[in-house]
Amino acid sequence: MFAFSRFLLYFTEVARQGSFRKASETLHVAASSIDRQILRVEKELTIPLFERHPTGLRLTAAGELLLHAANNWKKDFSRVCEQIDDLRGLRRGHVRIATIDAINRQFFSAMLKKVHVDYPNISFTLMTMNNVDIQQALISGDADFGLMLNPQSSSELQVRAFAEIDLGIVVPKGHPLGGKSGIRFNQCIEYPFILPSAPLMLAEPVQALMNINGNMINEVAVSNNIHMIRSLIKEKIGIGILCWLDIMDEVQNDELQFIPLTDPHLKTFTLSLCVAPSRQLSLAASMMLKQLEMLFSQIQPADYARH
Repeated sequence: MFAFSRFLLYFTEVARQGSFRKASETLHVAASSIDRQILRVEKELTIPLFERHPTGLRLTAAGELLLHAANNWKKDFSRVCEQIDDLRGLRRGHVRIATIDAINRQFFSAMLKKVHVDYPNISFTLMTMNNVDIQQALISGDADFGLMLNPQSSSELQVRAFAEIDLGIVVPKGHPLGGKSGIRFNQCIEYPFILPSAPLMLAEPVQALMNINGNMINEVAVSNNIHMIRSLIKEKIGIGILCWLDIMDEVQNDELQFIPLTDPHLKTFTLSLCVAPSRQLSLAASMMLKQLEMLFSQIQPADYARH
């Protein structure tokens, strides 16, 4: 980054590496030159930025403050560069997207492909996080927008688009339940079940269904990993309850079958496209967000729940 000062470049790399020698190897600059730059600034500030130990360097409290400010400055300057590109009329830029793990399926990659066709000069970073970390990333500016399941209502979050996602019974091909268009939980409790556990969001609604039905269930396995639950169902060890996002690729590839649950008290999951209203998006992020909003509006339960 051309405007990032030589000192800050040296300082942040030394902080990252904890060593003048390692920073020297990464930056291809003599360690003595790096040391002189940092000593000069420490003299101007009249406070050390690093504690020097035989095993390496450690940031002082003043160094921690400076590192935090430097990282914020780098992020802010990157956004300024994007805005300058906007003023030039360049339809390019970089967008940071935070998503839950469940969205990293063909559904979302197909969305991104459509956006990329329209805006081939916009690149993007995808970060997989849980809901809480996505919210923090949006507020801090580490992500431009995020895709979350059932986000908590907050003045720090704005939902720009959403889609209701069904929960259903997932069975292997050829299973007796496979031909049904909908089913109640109590109609399948005789079959061996692979149950989700915390921290999976599915654990709570599944436990509620079990409570309503007196915990009468043939439990064969429990897992807190969606990938493992899918694999166990494919191996015909049991059936499971998953949301459509978790299983869409396997259903569309005719590997598994999805039967929507019709229990009246069962709530669907809500997939939400969220931003932090306090932060201003670059033109590139705004354009991508509008495209995704339009694609979200085309998602209807009939499109996915009855394949």
